[in-house]
Amino acid sequence: MLPDRAAFLSSRIFWAITLVFCAIEAAILATAYDHGADEDRLATQLALTHQASGVAWRLASTSIAAEADPQLAWLESILVGLNHGGPVHTLDNSLVELGAIKPPDARHVLTDAVARLGSARRLHNVVPGSPLVQDEIRGLVPALAQLGTVLASRRDEADHTAAVLVGIALVTTAGGFIAAGLLLLRQSRRLERSGRLMRSMMNQIGAGVCIIGSTDKIADANRAACRMLGRPRRELRGKRIEDILTEKEGVWVGERPDGMPLAIERIPGTIEGERGPLRIFTLLDVTARHLTAECLQHLANHDPLTGLPNRGYLEGRFKEELARCRKDGVILGVAALDLDGFKPVNDTYGHAVGDALLVQIAQRLSAALRISDVIARVGGDEFIGLFPDVGNRDSLSFLGERLLGVFDEPFEVMGHLVSLSGSIGLVVAPADGEDQDSLLKAADEAMYRAKQAGKRRVQLSAVSPGRAA
Repeated sequence: MLPDRAAFLSSRIFWAITLVFCAIEAAILATAYDHGADEDRLATQLALTHQASGVAWRLASTSIAAEADPQLAWLESILVGLNHGGPVHTLDNSLVELGAIKPPDARHVLTDAVARLGSARRLHNVVPGSPLVQDEIRGLVPALAQLGTVLASRRDEADHTAAVLVGIALVTTAGGFIAAGLLLLRQSRRLERSGRLMRSMMNQIGAGVCIIGSTDKIADANRAACRMLGRPRRELRGKRIEDILTEKEGVWVGERPDGMPLAIERIPGTIEGERGPLRIFTLLDVTARHLTAECLQHLANHDPLTGLPNRGYLEGRFKEELARCRKDGVILGVAALDLDGFKPVNDTYGHAVGDALLVQIAQRLSAALRISDVIARVGGDEFIGLFPDVGNRDSLSFLGERLLGVFDEPFEVMGHLVSLSGSIGLVVAPADGEDQDSLLKAADEAMYRAKQAGKRRVQLSAVSPGRAA
C-alpha cells in the first residue's frame, strides 16, 4: 500500500505542480499577447507615419501647386488619426483602424507635426504655391521622421517585453517539469513544441530576421521582416536580398510594393540548426533616419526658394568639370545671368510676387537645359550656368539664347502678368580662364557688357560680339 500511496501522492503532486505552472504560463502568455497587440497597434501607427513622411518628402522636394491639395488633405487625415484614432485610408486606399498615439514623447512630436501641417494648409489656402508653404512642409519632414523614430522605439520595447515574457513562460514550463521530476512528453513532442515556441519568439522580435539557405536565398523570414519589406513570407522565400534592395553606402535601399521608400541596415550572423549553423540577416528599418539625412543634404546644396542648386553645390560641380577639362580636353561653358527689371517688380507688387516670379523663372530655366547642364541661383536675381562638353563658342551661344528665350512669354504670377528679360554673359574654359574665380569674373564682365549694350541679349567673352534677343 505504501508504494501505491506514494505513487498516488507523487502523481497528485505532479499534476498539481503541472497545473500551477500551466496557469502561470497562461498568465504570462496572456500578458505577452497584450504586449503583442500593443506592438501591432504601434506597427500600424509607424507604417502610416512612414507613408506620411514619404509624401511630405516628395512635397518638400517640389514646388507646392494646386495639385498638392489631395496630398495635403491626406497628410491631415493621417495626423488626425494618429492624434485621436479612427479609420483612415492608406496610400493604396486601404481602410485601416488607427489607434491614437498615447506615449507622451510621441504626442509631443506629433503636436509639432500637426502644428506645422496646419500652418502649411492655412498658408496654402490663402496663397497657393507660396514658398512659405514649402518651408513648413520641409519642417514637417524631420518632425515625422522623429515621430517614426519614437514609435519604432516604443514598438521595439513592446516586442522586447513580449519576447521576454514568452521566454519566461518557456523557462517556467521547463522548471515545472524539472521540479516534478518527470518527462511525460516524448522527444519528438518536445522538439515540436520547441519549434513552435522558437517561431513564436522569432515573430515577437521587433527587428526583421531572415534565415538564409545554402544558395544565398531566403529560406524563412519572421513577421517583422515581412512587414518591413512589404511582402508575405511565401513571396520572400526563394529570393535574395539583392533582388529586393540595392546597397548604397552601407545601407540597403529600395521601394516597398506600395511605392514607399525603404532603407535597411543588414546585420549578418549565424544560429545553430539541426543540421549545423544557419546564416541569418537581422534587418533594421532606418528609413526615417535615411530620409532625414537626404533631406538635410538636399537643403544644404539647394536654394530654399527655387529649389535650384546653390553656390555650395556649384563650387563642387565646378571642381569636377574643370578637372574633366584638364584630363579629357573638353570645353566647359559658363553663363552668368542677371535679370533685367526685377527690382521694379518687388517695388510694384511686393516681395511675395517677386519670390513667386523667381520660382517660375527657375522652372523655365531648368526646362531649357540639357541633362548634363546645371543652373544655380547665387544671389537675389543672379544665376550661374555650367554647360559641360559644350563643343565650341557657337554651341554655347545657341544654349545661351535658348536660356534667353524663357523670357519671351510673360509670367502670370498671383493674378499679375509680369514681363521682364535677362542679360547673359558667356565664357568658355580653358580659353577664358582655368579656375572658377577667373571664369566667373569673365562671365560677369560679359554679362555687364550685355546690359550696357541694351540688355535682353547674350554676350560672349571678348572674343565674340553679343547678339540681341
